[in-house]
Amino acid sequence: MSRRRPTSRADILARATAPLALASVIGLGLAGCVPTPAPEPSGSSAPPTASPSETSTPTAAPPESEEVELYFAVSHPTDIDLIPETHELEVEPDGDVLAVALAAITEGAVAPTDPDYANLWRDVRLRGIERDGDVLRVDLGGLLQGVGSEAEFVAIEQLVWTATGIEPGIRALTFTVDGDVVETLGGHVDAQGEFARGLPESTLSPLQIDAPAEGATVMSPLRASGVACVFEATFGWELLQNGMVLEEGFAMSDESCPARAPWSLDLGPRPEGEYTLVITEYSMKDGSVASTDTKTFTVSGT
Repeated sequence: MSRRRPTSRADILARATAPLALASVIGLGLAGCVPTPAPEPSGSSAPPTASPSETSTPTAAPPESEEVELYFAVSHPTDIDLIPETHELEVEPDGDVLAVALAAITEGAVAPTDPDYANLWRDVRLRGIERDGDVLRVDLGGLLQGVGSEAEFVAIEQLVWTATGIEPGIRALTFTVDGDVVETLGGHVDAQGEFARGLPESTLSPLQIDAPAEGATVMSPLRASGVACVFEATFGWELLQNGMVLEEGFAMSDESCPARAPWSLDLGPRPEGEYTLVITEYSMKDGSVASTDTKTFTVSGT
């Protein structure tokens, strides 16, 4: 039931003064009476008044670090190849590590650690990915800029090898730009079909140093390792300091090309300092340099 409000000024005054008159009568009646003091409370006092409860805001879980292998481009005298590097990416708890990795490449958010490698993508937003069986549909927010035909194809391979390495169940990638199929991503390569991994011996760099990593600090004695796919499994090496060759020689991988086989090299005790290891593939036709890989690192002790 609603409370009725007074409608006239007289009614308002009557309602306002009525409590005062009643208070005067009560005061006269109680003037001669001495109230008995209330007894002191015994035991515990009354519980304190509960304060209003505070609303707690849930704390978002921090991003997690995921170690993934990203593929970059490396130029050799006669071609451009792919070469992998391991990077740590920050992934939200409900995020997709594959989407984060591809975006890191297309947006240029992650640069290769080795200065001899390059990311051929810049400032191209990854709008989304969609898995359709063994095909990954990649939607980009722009096109490749300033690349030739070979570099455009290698840039596409960067995404193909990165995606299929993270999720081996993916066989191929297809591309759209702003949701639409386009003829080309950079002006040269037909982008309307599927892109799958090529043969390792014709796609990946023939030589690769895995350890020591670029910029790493290692202990003496020095040992290097990696993979190779070279003629007769043989390649040259040089150990440099301050631009001067300290030692050089030849090494072999476990198998010759087309196998991409491991190799290792013992370089012995070394004083503290910064060193550079260069490994070189020589052409079987004329002995010219066909490909190289280089790592600069620091030896911290003996």
